[in-house]
Amino acid sequence: MTRAIIALVLVGLLGLVTAGLALARGGPPASQKGKGPTKTPLQQEWIQEVFVDYVNPSHAGPGPHPDTESSSFKLTQGGISWFSDGDVKYKITGAEGVTGGNTAIEAAIATLDGFITTRTFTRDDGSPSSNPCGGVNTVRWAAIDGSGGILATASVCRNVATKEIRGFVVTFDTDETWSVTGASGLPDVENVGAHEFGHMAGLNHVNGPKDGCLTMYRFASDGETQKQTLGLGDKLGLDALYSTGDTSSGPGCAS
Repeated sequence: MTRAIIALVLVGLLGLVTAGLALARGGPPASQKGKGPTKTPLQQEWIQEVFVDYVNPSHAGPGPHPDTESSSFKLTQGGISWFSDGDVKYKITGAEGVTGGNTAIEAAIATLDGFITTRTFTRDDGSPSSNPCGGVNTVRWAAIDGSGGILATASVCRNVATKEIRGFVVTFDTDETWSVTGASGLPDVENVGAHEFGHMAGLNHVNGPKDGCLTMYRFASDGETQKQTLGLGDKLGLDALYSTGDTSSGPGCAS
């Protein structure tokens, strides 16, 4: 069963910008069909935006697929990024939703960490870094909306004027049954995590059918592991943000 990835911004008064991976079964409520991005006025130096996307699910499963890997990418707010300022410490909280889940989360973070040249991300459950949006950098296991709805969300704290990212909170829904092996019929932690942390790095969704093999493609499927590894478009987006110099192709539709 496929699930639609929804970029979902859940923020407080100071303005956490959330671009999350939310996978939903079924269609949207009739009152929400066709609803596009909505925006609210600036609140101090932070902004709140909500993106709700309902599109028929698709993914990078069995072909046919384009012969050439997509070079598409989209930057959040036209280019928000982590500025150079040393180590970013984060904590993981809550009982992991599956044995090995935290290890899979750290692997997903490490994938993006290798491309965010301005900062280094380190797990430190005892003293995580605080951020100006009123919290600390956190990955958490917590109930969200019951089984079969949202899988995960990612909130990104950023400065409106400078476009500097200053913090994040990523939540994995403990109401879901997770896998760390790409098991059929279950969402894979590292697959979902890499997409979430792509948002945390400053990448937005790509939407075209030709983009189906990319980590930031809007949809995912149970059992999918494709998003664990960055594709060409994902790398081009990160190079635009962080001058990585890595514009090589990814694995294509390997899984």
